[in-house]
Amino acid sequence: MQIYSHDSPEAIAYKNNYIELENWIGHLNYVEKEIINLINLGNTELTTSFIIQPVLTKLERKKEENKLQLLALSRYKDDLPKAAECEDVECDMFYVTEHEKFRNDYLKHLDKYRNIKEEYFSVLMK
Repeated sequence: MQIYSHDSPEAIAYKNNYIELENWIGHLNYVEKEIINLINLGNTELTTSFIIQPVLTKLERKKEENKLQLLALSRYKDDLPKAAECEDVECDMFYVTEHEKFRNDYLKHLDKYRNIKEEYFSVLMK
């Protein structure tokens, strides 16, 4: 999606939100692959360590949460074109608020994942 100099401010905002949303989805798809790799590593290389099991359980839960987050973002992506059809400020504000909510959820999800990943690596270093 390209932004042009003749685009209206509303169209620019819509396009920026769409681009940001695609980045979020791409990043969470990568996180899913990373979680799978960390779990596989933990299950194959570290099977003798009982210390890693609680962290692996947390990663399994985070993997499921990641799937739910991806599903929510995909649904939002499907609804986002409706934002371009807004004809009043109330409608525009609904989508602005909605986008901010998804941004906050995404950032919280990443923060929690990073904490689990840090815990995973700190267990490995022991």
